[in-house]
Amino acid sequence: MSAQPEFDANRNLLTLGGSQLVFHCHHYNLHLQRTVDEALGADAGRALQRSAAGESARRMLSTLFAGQPREERLASASTLFSQLGFGLSDITSLSESGGRVVLVTSHYAVGWRSKWGEPPRAVCHFATGYWAGALSAATGLEPERIVADEVQCAAAGAESCIIELEVR
Repeated sequence: MSAQPEFDANRNLLTLGGSQLVFHCHHYNLHLQRTVDEALGADAGRALQRSAAGESARRMLSTLFAGQPREERLASASTLFSQLGFGLSDITSLSESGGRVVLVTSHYAVGWRSKWGEPPRAVCHFATGYWAGALSAATGLEPERIVADEVQCAAAGAESCIIELEVR
């Protein structure tokens, strides 16, 4: 997988796998996330953000995975997740049939806790969607077949964030 971003200086665009990238700090990302949650309600906000993250990850990773052996795809998705600054992922319990991703560190959990303290619920909506999209892209399964849920969050006081993925 070639995970090298390309910069078009004439248009001031950064792309990776045909998808445009924008880098933001935790301040921007968390304010955006909180605004969506407050505007739509926590459940609808979380669902929208997970869906958007999943679709963008699936599209980008599907392009990047072209020609790559299936058995290397999830590891590549983990490497890219950390290279983009979203955290370190332990994917030893994840396979093409689902499983668990442990976020050893999480951009959203660390940022949320440092800005606002302990939240009442899990906050790694982007990471949850990313891993659903990554599993869909790695397996070629339709996104609707992947169910992902963050069952433990470091922002809420857990040791690490845990995302469980199920293939239906």
